[in-house]
Amino acid sequence: MNNVWYYVNDIVNGPRLPWVGLGNRQCNDLPLMVNCAGAYEQIFRSYNHNPNGRLDYYLMYIVSGEAKIYNGNEVLIAKEGSIIVFPPNNEYKHTSENSLISYLWVHFTGSDALSILNRYGISLFPAINSANGENKISNRFQRLFDGFAKNDKFRDYDLSSLLDRLLIEIGRSISVEQGEKMLFAKSIRYINEFYFKQIRITELAKMENVSMTTYNLHFKRQMGMSPTQYILALRMHSAKELLESSKLPIRDIGVMCGYDDFNFFTKVFKKFTGKSPSAYRKMK
Repeated sequence: MNNVWYYVNDIVNGPRLPWVGLGNRQCNDLPLMVNCAGAYEQIFRSYNHNPNGRLDYYLMYIVSGEAKIYNGNEVLIAKEGSIIVFPPNNEYKHTSENSLISYLWVHFTGSDALSILNRYGISLFPAINSANGENKISNRFQRLFDGFAKNDKFRDYDLSSLLDRLLIEIGRSISVEQGEKMLFAKSIRYINEFYFKQIRITELAKMENVSMTTYNLHFKRQMGMSPTQYILALRMHSAKELLESSKLPIRDIGVMCGYDDFNFFTKVFKKFTGKSPSAYRKMK
């Protein structure tokens, strides 16, 4: 695999360049907007670490090798076929611990980025998606790379369409893998679609015909967090996107994310992000 870097304002293909800030934007002009993409084959002797995260989404697809990804003090293992999506403004830290790793990556933004990921069943970190169909996904990445060469007024639209097709292929591949290995696919799809509604864990367990204790245990083992934490993460990421991309009243945003009680929404949001919704909006 050749190491390549492609950016929205230029084509970069060669030695490593200073990457902090390159192609890093939060923009809502299109449902999906590609900032940059590329392919790496290398040995991480230390860490790829961004303590503050980026403004956009960061998707990694592990082609070969194995990555250790840190979620606070917890270490998660991403193997061949793993897909990791780091949300905006979230710390990411990973290493291959002195072994060779190959992976494809894309940074993207857009007004519907989160809802599109949810629609295709692609979970956000700390969940690690497992895909089946390496050639099809790699080919979609190559088509995305080719799209950067068309440097005309249609390129953003073309890249948006190519990214959507890539995410569909990833979603389809995950769905196949889930059908073979993943427990609770029905309830997870339900959470992804209706996270803004009141969801009872007892109802999710009933949906999967298991006890609540069994459901909680296997959900956490599979997704890296409890069902309650997973629902909370979806709600908070949605709230952050709405605060950043819209001028809707904060009370309305709370309702849209599942919180009818404004004070409770503010309390939960501050606990999750360290800032009140109004302070978070001013910061952006």
